[in-house]
Amino acid sequence: MGAKHEDGRRQMIWVEILSRHRDVVARHRCEGAEIRIGRAYDNDVIVDDPYVAPRHLRIYRSEDGTLIAEDLGSANGLYADDGADRQPRIVIDGDRRLRIGRTHLRIREASHQVAAERTVVPTGRLWPRALGLGGAVIALELVSAWLGETAEPQVSRYLLPVLLLSVLTLAWVSTWAVLSRIFSGQARFERHLVIALAMLLVFSVYEELCDVGAFALSWRVLADYSYVGAWALFATLCFLHLREIGPGHLKLKAGVVGGLAAAVIGAQTLAQSEMRAWMTQQSYLHDLKPPMLRIAPPQTDAAFFADAKSLQAKLDRARKEEPPVSELFSGFDSEE
Repeated sequence: MGAKHEDGRRQMIWVEILSRHRDVVARHRCEGAEIRIGRAYDNDVIVDDPYVAPRHLRIYRSEDGTLIAEDLGSANGLYADDGADRQPRIVIDGDRRLRIGRTHLRIREASHQVAAERTVVPTGRLWPRALGLGGAVIALELVSAWLGETAEPQVSRYLLPVLLLSVLTLAWVSTWAVLSRIFSGQARFERHLVIALAMLLVFSVYEELCDVGAFALSWRVLADYSYVGAWALFATLCFLHLREIGPGHLKLKAGVVGGLAAAVIGAQTLAQSEMRAWMTQQSYLHDLKPPMLRIAPPQTDAAFFADAKSLQAKLDRARKEEPPVSELFSGFDSEE
């Protein structure tokens, strides 16, 4: 009796119907060496999809016991995952998705190994994390404002940025919570809040390190190209929100947000280089820092006056030379 039961388990096949987000919406238990899927009532699994043939798909075992999905001559065919090439038959491995009509399927045996269970994090435990991260972000913003203070301290200069940051963060998290509710059925507001605050803390630390490093070491590159890291962090933030909404298509999501971030970085770099070419824009820091943070040695008096003398020589030569005529004014001269 035990051997018969074990053999029956080996022959058992589970057919999973997947949603457009690749979540399981239904499971059908089938026994036997062969099952059929379609819209007709004599199938083992009936699919309510007008684009599925009455007898669309056959699942059978090969001589070595491997499950094979075979198209039964349907009009719309059989496809693997999101592929565009029609397949007469597909070897089933338990993870590969099948598409017939507009229905996505996954075929698994009873012996298929599933992932270990996830650890349940009660909602109440997320709020202390969110409060801790929020407090760290506010503290860092206040320290940054204090380091950049060059006048008499005023409460409004400390309070207004914190309030604005709080409002923008809540609006950002609420937007992702609504999207999560629409696409996954759960808002997960607390999780999205923790993600946003954690990345905001990382971004604040990054910005402060760039400002302090550029001031202390006189590195123009930190002041000029800090936006590269900022956009990379923003892309990471969006990817984490998308992963929280749904765990499927992670590579596609990462590719999309990474590609958009790379495009924005390239466009900003091009615009910045063109602006400097036309307007000779100089590097600058957003805020001044206390002199005690200065690490790079100051310029000596002799070097300063040597640079001034060199600049004076260039200006004297420029006064004696004919000014270059731009293309705009040369067009008017030609018309005259």
